[in-house]
Amino acid sequence: MSTLTISQTLLDSTVAALRVQARAPGGDLVCLHGFTQNRFAMVRTLVAPLATRYRSIWFLDCPGHGSTPVDEGPPRAFFETLATTGAGIDVIGYSMGARLGLWFVSLYPEVVRRAVIASGHLGLQGDQARAARLNSDAALADRLARLPYAAGLGARNSEFVAFLKEWNQAPLFGKRTLSDADLRLRLLNNPANLAGALRSYGTGQQPDLTEPLRTTNTKILYLYGEHDHTYASMAERARQLPSCTVEMIADAAHDLLHDQPRKVAHAVTAFLSS
Repeated sequence: MSTLTISQTLLDSTVAALRVQARAPGGDLVCLHGFTQNRFAMVRTLVAPLATRYRSIWFLDCPGHGSTPVDEGPPRAFFETLATTGAGIDVIGYSMGARLGLWFVSLYPEVVRRAVIASGHLGLQGDQARAARLNSDAALADRLARLPYAAGLGARNSEFVAFLKEWNQAPLFGKRTLSDADLRLRLLNNPANLAGALRSYGTGQQPDLTEPLRTTNTKILYLYGEHDHTYASMAERARQLPSCTVEMIADAAHDLLHDQPRKVAHAVTAFLSS
């Protein structure tokens, strides 16, 4: 690890990033975190197994998270910024970051060589399902926008802390618990900006990506947890994509990187080495 150079930087002029430079010959890897996380969330799991394979690994703050602003409407500017890293990059995304990764692949298939999608939604199908999700996303965004906020663990953030703990208790996450370190990282996010992220590119706003992904040349590894029954059905949709390989991570729920970091690292390394 002493050969690595780690720096806080910007990708383009707006997207906050942690850049790990290993000067290996394998090009660049872009990592996209989940909702309420930030650029530090995936570092511990992915740097050690992957640093020797890439010139640079970019851990990004997704729009509305950390220090990256969010614009109204679809995150086109964010995708345009990702595309500036150049052709032949690899992408890893978890949950919200996995959705953004798939969205990016559908728009820039010539840029992304391989994509690892962990617990990612391919997009809602049907007007009724989309309308219901838009309503629930809007209600959640309104709730977040009303929360008082000041950076840090002070009493002013007690309502935000309560929200984060409640969010973590969703059945989707199984037995996951948030450590104090997890909470401190998530408290780097302003809840008003998280609300903007939901309104800009929540699941209700994401298009159904199934058809554009059927014709992509990007190689995709879709990972889902054994106990994540919601995304097991999404995995079946992913199996229909010609360029996609699907793998179940045993004894894991939605947050694969939290529940089984070694198994995820092994699956990712094997795929990106092929």
